[in-house]
Amino acid sequence: MKDQALYLEADEDITSAIDKLRHATSESVHIVVPKRSSLLQSIINLKLLKKAAEAGGKSLVLVTNDKIATDLAARTGLAVATSVGAKAVVLESAPPPKVDLEDEVITAADPVGPVEAAAAVADDVTQPQSKVTKALKFRRREVPEDEQPTSDATPVTQPVKTGDNADDSADADASDATPAGPVRRAVKVPSYGKLKRRLLWVGLAVFAVGGYFGYMYMFSTAQVTLYANATKTSIDAAFTVDPKSTTTQSDKAILAGQSLSASRDLNTTFTPTGKKDIGTKATGTITISNCMDAANHTYVEGTRFQSPDGKIFRSTAEVIVPGGQGNFFGCTTPGTATVAVIADQNGDSYNQAPATYTMPGLPLNQQTGQNSISSKGSQMSGGTSKTITVVTQADVDAAVAAAVEKDKDNISKALEGVTPAEFLILAASRKTTTNDVVPSPAVDGEGPSGTITFKAVYSALAVKKGEYESLIRDLENKQVGAANQIYDDGLKSAQLTADSADAQGKQVFHLTTDAYSGAKIDTTKLAEELAGKRFGDAVTLAARQPSVAHVEITLKPVWATSIPGRTNKITIEIKVASGD
Repeated sequence: MKDQALYLEADEDITSAIDKLRHATSESVHIVVPKRSSLLQSIINLKLLKKAAEAGGKSLVLVTNDKIATDLAARTGLAVATSVGAKAVVLESAPPPKVDLEDEVITAADPVGPVEAAAAVADDVTQPQSKVTKALKFRRREVPEDEQPTSDATPVTQPVKTGDNADDSADADASDATPAGPVRRAVKVPSYGKLKRRLLWVGLAVFAVGGYFGYMYMFSTAQVTLYANATKTSIDAAFTVDPKSTTTQSDKAILAGQSLSASRDLNTTFTPTGKKDIGTKATGTITISNCMDAANHTYVEGTRFQSPDGKIFRSTAEVIVPGGQGNFFGCTTPGTATVAVIADQNGDSYNQAPATYTMPGLPLNQQTGQNSISSKGSQMSGGTSKTITVVTQADVDAAVAAAVEKDKDNISKALEGVTPAEFLILAASRKTTTNDVVPSPAVDGEGPSGTITFKAVYSALAVKKGEYESLIRDLENKQVGAANQIYDDGLKSAQLTADSADAQGKQVFHLTTDAYSGAKIDTTKLAEELAGKRFGDAVTLAARQPSVAHVEITLKPVWATSIPGRTNKITIEIKVASGD
């Protein structure tokens, strides 16, 4: 069984200490006593504690740094430790000093009164053995004859001086006194100034004491933290938010919500990334020769012609090529027709010199040999190459998204500004839309940089925070069981996702988190039991609650030693010590 620490108060007596020792549940008990306590300053108290521990079958350790208490513990054979949990040792008692009986002479001429004798015995008990002095040492004193009292001595009294000159005239009065006969003592006049000062100090003391107790009554507080062992439960809960409903239906897991919206006018700059070719296309003519047969051949607009280096030109009109003429030995006069052509792409590389072109649309056998169809192009000219940077739609979309992300802190502030008191915004429902997007330059416009102005509209659903937390705890309690209590509902670390809203605006949310639960602890009843208890007793009482591993109590002001007597000044919080 682990060691049990008993914390005693500075003014606690031996009876209370023995009672706590008897009720201790552990076999090893550490008694912690403040330095200013007088409990450990008496060897009799230590012997009583030792006897009570032996009677209860307990191992007793004193936790103290006080030198006197340590020496007395050594004399009684009690173990001592410097702190709770430190190694306990039994110190050896120093041997008593030798007393020279020849020097200890007590005579009838120098009697010892009961007060002196009692003081000597008390010193012998309470002081450490190493510091015991010769308490009963007396010296013989011979009284001269001229100092012996006589029975016929006549007492002489002197008048008492009052006022400010009393001290100054003391010597003069003594010299003027004569033994002529008894002198009647003068009446002493009270000093009202001194009385007033004493009454003032008494009043201040009463005011200070009353103010202290009044302050403690009004402002003393206690923060009690119970660290409890708990069981971790994975929570998966679903609920619906209806923005058109005004009443929450907990049994159906439907929360009444509100639709919120706010807008902000934003602007941003961006760098265009689009490229646009604004060069010109080369043009020219191509003459088609038909020596293949005597029939006419029609070629539609857009017919392709390919230069020797692979450049494509297209006809700009339809052309009819007549048939060729010839004899038995072959074509002697081909039919020809000329058509205008234009390059497929921009660029000065299309400015081709006169060359023979092929027609990719014709079969190869019709373009080879003497009896074939051939094409010859003229000098092509007018082609130029030039590429510029322009704005693309992707540039605009990316710039708007970046501006909205940069403004996310203001998004939250804008929504919070329209959120009613005691309402909570569900982050998973938050949406952002953009309107009136105006880029400059416009899309496909040329420019090395650009600006965009637009309006961002933020929307979200909000629910009452209390109803939301209560609903989640109800859903969690269904999973952990009615016999347990939720110590940590996990709302701070919960993950919330949302489905798409339906036509009526209802939206389903899914919450996942880890909750910690354990045995039920009635904090209201505990506060009533703790009220007015001393610090040590309060710690012991709170630690007896089910599942509680350890307790921390913070008192304010710092010099307070007891729990406030009013329960509204006591705050009890349950935290998870460990969970599995």
